Amino acid sequence: MKRIITSLLLFLVVMCSYAQTKRYYCEVKGIEKELSSGLKIIFDFGNQVSYNMWGDLSSKLKFVDEKNGEEIKFNSMVDAANYMVEKGWQFQQAYSSAYGGHPVIHWIFYKDAESIEKAKEGIMTKEEYNKTHK
Repeated sequence: MKRIITSLLLFLVVMCSYAQTKRYYCEVKGIEKELSSGLKIIFDFGNQVSYNMWGDLSSKLKFVDEKNGEEIKFNSMVDAANYMVEKGWQFQQAYSSAYGGHPVIHWIFYKDAESIEKAKEGIMTKEEYNKTHK
């Protein structure tokens, strides 16, 4: 009888902890640079505008190392994907589109977490770094 009650309690604890998580998504976009070779990598968590009307990545949204505030430059979509996987995100889907005659690569990642802040732990923008290191 004790085993049944213990098993039931363990099951309820697991279900309660699972019920508190939510799935969050991030779209990583690769857009050809206008005047040079390579891609402009944009991370879209859906909660801020990630680029302006000219397609420029907002300097406030560039990723930085959370220890020293140095900008993280991504060499390719795979480099950006490796970064996301290091932060606990899972790859879900890839597709491509075109914008203004230019190809755009889209990779979708997800992470289950209690909040968007928890999902983004370890990922810091220049704006966030400046706010916390004043």
